[in-house]
Amino acid sequence: MTDQEIELLLNQALKDMFYSVLRLQEKSVSKLANGNLSRTEMHALEIVQDLPEATLTQIADILGITKATVSVSVNRLVEKGFLVKTRAENDGRKSILKLTEAGEAMCKKHTQFHDMLIRAVMRDFQVSQYPEVLQSMQALVNFFNNLRV
Repeated sequence: MTDQEIELLLNQALKDMFYSVLRLQEKSVSKLANGNLSRTEMHALEIVQDLPEATLTQIADILGITKATVSVSVNRLVEKGFLVKTRAENDGRKSILKLTEAGEAMCKKHTQFHDMLIRAVMRDFQVSQYPEVLQSMQALVNFFNNLRV
């Protein structure tokens, strides 16, 4: 197989994987929230869950989107009852975000979806292959995290 053929196959595999994951996440989030959440909103909830005093700037940086886009998503999440927004005590310009009970429940459901995906992936490999699969996935993550476009 030539380098060009390998590049074409790798390109197709990456596109297929990327679009498959996006479709799965979109369907999962829609199903879990009865069509009431977008994928971006779900990711914002996950970040708030992971950070003790999450801010709009932190969410924007992690998701790689503008602060204005995050602000729109966060305001929707507040309206939908998944988040509460309060002013930081030491800086009144900064909003601190916290999950409501509904937000925590949604994050729990989404974590269960991720767990199901991982178990499904693991079923397709033998235990002896796990280290190689993990190493390959970590290499891809590092590659994409360090890629500058």
